[in-house]
Amino acid sequence: MQTNLTYEDARSNSEMVLIKGRFYKADVFVTRFGAERFIVKDYTQKGFWERNVVGRLVISREANAYAALTGINGLPARFKRLSPFAFALEYLEGKDLGAVEQNDIGPDVISQFERIVKEIHGRGWVHLDLHRRTNILLVNGKVYIVDLASALHPGGVLLIGRCLTRMIGLADRLSLIKLKTIFAPQALTAQERTWLRIRNSIMPTKWERP
Repeated sequence: MQTNLTYEDARSNSEMVLIKGRFYKADVFVTRFGAERFIVKDYTQKGFWERNVVGRLVISREANAYAALTGINGLPARFKRLSPFAFALEYLEGKDLGAVEQNDIGPDVISQFERIVKEIHGRGWVHLDLHRRTNILLVNGKVYIVDLASALHPGGVLLIGRCLTRMIGLADRLSLIKLKTIFAPQALTAQERTWLRIRNSIMPTKWERP
């Protein structure tokens, strides 16, 4: 579901700057439009190359990803590409899973996250940047995944799309395994425990329940 918000509306009703982007990163601010609030990712004020090379690519990819994944329960429903260099997404009042106490959530919340990931993969997309401290949110007990700027659509590759989605989607499944390890280790499947052992055997930092 899109919105009638324009770039001019967003700039004129800006409430706060969240990030002043540096080194090819977007500026990010919160704006109000009527009774609604949006987070805007904006390259408009950047230099020529940042704006026209990085900005166009990042904004286009994110807008296309949200459009392709519309209807998945657990992704923000209101969004709009405001210009070639700016994208608005509904503001969600909640907290990221990095700010949630270990015993405050359990298998139900993790199951929500797992369902969202499966639905994204089911449409041939992968997120590739799932971090509990930045883009996995808990809003009144409901899980949301945000920030699709890194999302890819390997499922669109002729003949081998499904296989590519499964291979590349391992990054998302490892994020799920990490969350299960922290919040709901009893929910780990035998296959996930195997992946956890493999991952912990080759990486210097170990994933384990605090």
